[in-house]
Amino acid sequence: MTTAQLNKQIGEIVEQKILEFFGDPDEGLKLKRSFVLKLQKRMAGKRKTIPLSVVMKKYGLD
Repeated sequence: MTTAQLNKQIGEIVEQKILEFFGDPDEGLKLKRSFVLKLQKRMAGKRKTIPLSVVMKKYGLD
């Protein structure tokens, strides 16, 4: 296992334990209608998106 893989695994475990201890602070919250409309407007644009896997590979994070 590489150092990067080990760091990733440790980070995931720490995040999981923090969520178990504190819970999800956003749980049960609802999105405001104005936010949903803004998000939908942005997503409707003709912007090109790049898959996360491609970005991670480009920067050596895979």
